[in-house]
Amino acid sequence: MNENPNLPPPPVSAAAAPPVAYAPPAPPRLAAPPGKNPAAAGLLSLFPGLGHVYLGLYKRGVVFFAIWAFFIAAVDRGHDMPFGLLIPFWMVFVLIDAVRQARALNATGMPEPGFFGEERPFRADGGLTFGIFLILIGLFFLADRIFTIDLSFLLDWWPVLLVAFGGWQVFAYFQEKKRRDEAAAGREAGALEP
Repeated sequence: MNENPNLPPPPVSAAAAPPVAYAPPAPPRLAAPPGKNPAAAGLLSLFPGLGHVYLGLYKRGVVFFAIWAFFIAAVDRGHDMPFGLLIPFWMVFVLIDAVRQARALNATGMPEPGFFGEERPFRADGGLTFGIFLILIGLFFLADRIFTIDLSFLLDWWPVLLVAFGGWQVFAYFQEKKRRDEAAAGREAGALEP
């Protein structure tokens, strides 16, 4: 043994490297589901609402179809102006909206918000609201087979829909303003506390 403190210590043999555990290869990445075709959505929207149904936006599809059917019924009833002019305008609007929604769904997974607020695409795994809606529509058509249901008065009272929609917009505005004011007051209260 070397007892001299001025000499460096003898080299230590390198320790054996720990064994490397076998890692199985990573599973292959699944491809993202294919997006919705904007051209197909636009083509289907030649029948207003159908393109939105293709995109899974059932609420928009039903509302857009109902407005189109209302315009046609109003023209058939003899109210040619302005409803006759609104039919082609509405069809073009629905077509453009379907294409835009398809592009938004492909880019972000969510449609562009509109006057319906935030709407999520409907998945085919079931939905309580849409199921109840379909049951009610089916019951209405079954009742129409048994009883005579005359809804022609709706064509004379269509301005009530405009008033109701306007009232809803005003109500939603004040609700949003109240929410913003409460959030601002909460932030100010939090900033004032030590």
